[in-house]
Amino acid sequence: MFRDQEPIPLNLPSVSGWKEIPIKEGGELLIPLGPFSPQNKIFTRSIYGGEGTESPYRKSPLIGGLISVFVREDVARDLSVAQDLLPNRMHLVVFDAYRPLEVQQSLFDKYYTDLKDFNPNFTEQELLEETQKYVSLPSTDKSKPSPHNTGGAVDLAIFSLPQDVDILVKEIDSQLENLPDNNWQLAYMLEMRKIALIRTNMKMLDFGTLFDWGGSEAALNHYEQISQSRNLTINEIVARNNRRLIYNVMGEAGFEPFESEWWHYNSKKSQMGAKSAGLPFAEYGAINLSPPNKEHEQMRKNHRLGSIRFHEGTNLLVTIKSTYYVVAEQAVRETGDIRASSLPIASIISPQ
Repeated sequence: MFRDQEPIPLNLPSVSGWKEIPIKEGGELLIPLGPFSPQNKIFTRSIYGGEGTESPYRKSPLIGGLISVFVREDVARDLSVAQDLLPNRMHLVVFDAYRPLEVQQSLFDKYYTDLKDFNPNFTEQELLEETQKYVSLPSTDKSKPSPHNTGGAVDLAIFSLPQDVDILVKEIDSQLENLPDNNWQLAYMLEMRKIALIRTNMKMLDFGTLFDWGGSEAALNHYEQISQSRNLTINEIVARNNRRLIYNVMGEAGFEPFESEWWHYNSKKSQMGAKSAGLPFAEYGAINLSPPNKEHEQMRKNHRLGSIRFHEGTNLLVTIKSTYYVVAEQAVRETGDIRASSLPIASIISPQ
């Protein structure tokens, strides 16, 4: 029986030495999650692509940052399992998964530089070791790929919706499942309404820190540890219980935790996940976006830019309006600024 409040172990499985796990690439594809994808029941908001107001990079997305969130096929399946395990009105939101090496390099350099400024007496080895607690070293070594560059690592949280909104979202999902393939206009309007309902009503659970908090408080079992020496405050109990929820849900769905970050989970098919699960080999090596992946990403970027222009009234000089143009313009008028979100602004990863 699934129990969502089982305590998080004080001694979580170590990922130390994960780079030595051999890889036997299984060949699973990268597929998109979230809006306008077949996996649209898993909601996504790209932090590093600067998708919306919850991203601290919204005015200057990281080099290589993606609006789309891609994962390996079995990771998408396991996320669906995790979603189904959540209590009523609660949903997953994935902030990041597959990560191009340019993004990994930007994040690593940022943390490393800040850490060096804060700790001028650290040796090069100490800087590298401490930085890699929160950001993996970008790697082009096929035997030691960066975890996010494999499509086998996900960064996520849980949000809740008001009951009336949750009912509407489920009704839209049901409509979308039963629409004929040729009714793209209604499918598009329904998808846009669903996105607007979620992004303006979602309330992220309190996990004790913001996403990408670069300090010890982000450790998955932080509150379990401090409860050994003192009583937790009411707010700390809430954060501990929410971390227990995501830990147990993700574990039941087949993911492995990462001890330093409450939001990061690994597929057992990744090197890091295989190491903590005690498996002899991994199946996910470094992977590049396929042509269909790139096409999907370009569609998402074009759609975001076009929606912003509609919202700001900068697309109104078009004299001949296609059917798509008319439907898209109507959708934005109905649903508002696609960037707007009720999520808290994530942290810019930096030593705390």
